[in-house]
Amino acid sequence: MDQGALGKIAGVLIAAFAVLGLGIGVMHFFTGTYNPGFASYPLIVKTHVALGAFYLFVGAFQFVPAIRRKWIGYHRAAGRVLAVAALFVGASAIFMGLVIPFSGVAEQIVMTVFGAFFLVSIVSAYRNVKQGNIAAHREWMIRAYAIGAGIVTMRLIFVPLLILFEVSSDEVAAQLSIISFTTAFVVHALVAEWWIRRTRPRAVAAAA
Repeated sequence: MDQGALGKIAGVLIAAFAVLGLGIGVMHFFTGTYNPGFASYPLIVKTHVALGAFYLFVGAFQFVPAIRRKWIGYHRAAGRVLAVAALFVGASAIFMGLVIPFSGVAEQIVMTVFGAFFLVSIVSAYRNVKQGNIAAHREWMIRAYAIGAGIVTMRLIFVPLLILFEVSSDEVAAQLSIISFTTAFVVHALVAEWWIRRTRPRAVAAAA
């Protein structure tokens, strides 16, 4: 499969994650959450969900080549806003994972590791674009978006598992939750790295 076809597939997938991410955010406000600990910090949780949905939906348009070419001013302004939103999303994700984990120590570890990687990706993307290193900026933003979109895949794994196993206890739900989170984050991180290397200019790849 050539790079053009892969680009179209990637575009469809990013669009799907953008819509699903927005949908998950909206559903949270109408249906609540499976983690009772979130009730202790409603403002942080709701802001995290709202900004996370915003990041996934608006962030998807940052990858559209036509927007970057024709409306570079919008691309840069949106990028600044998204970076600020992403910093809160990442920091609050780590906070919730450490302070009110649904899946205990395992969730504390997973959320800290991937939350930190998400924040490092955002900061690295910003630093590189300020230095004029657009290629590196693009790669770090791919990593950041992939990790952020992991919540969508987590739900796509978690909800069917709950139905399949007819879960009736919080303990089993917690186990399935951390399995879903870990699987989603690892898969997204690996796919992001594969895509970065698959689309990296040959001269850059040879020097890496």
